[in-house]
Amino acid sequence: MANRDIYEDNDLVICTQLGTPVSPRNINRSFYRLTEKAGLKKIRFHDLRHSHVVALLKMRENNQRIAERMGWSSVKMLDRYSHITPHMQKETADAFGDMFFSAPICNCSY
Repeated sequence: MANRDIYEDNDLVICTQLGTPVSPRNINRSFYRLTEKAGLKKIRFHDLRHSHVVALLKMRENNQRIAERMGWSSVKMLDRYSHITPHMQKETADAFGDMFFSAPICNCSY
């Protein structure tokens, strides 16, 4: 608010106090300092994007929505995350099996 008279809204996710782009080196430096202070495992800033996609996949979010959220023109980019899906397929099969075998038996006569 102190800079509202000179702030430039450039529609950036991360910006300086004046609304201008931040140097990637400065973002990384701040990110590493914050994660170290929090005692977190060291990861690259860009890895947050990957983690976000993985979390969305685990939530079974719609692939098209994930692609749009990531700014991808196609859901084909999700192929890069195919290593995530095998356990998800097992979870789906297990859930279907649970539903199928716990369904009430119909004693209907036809």
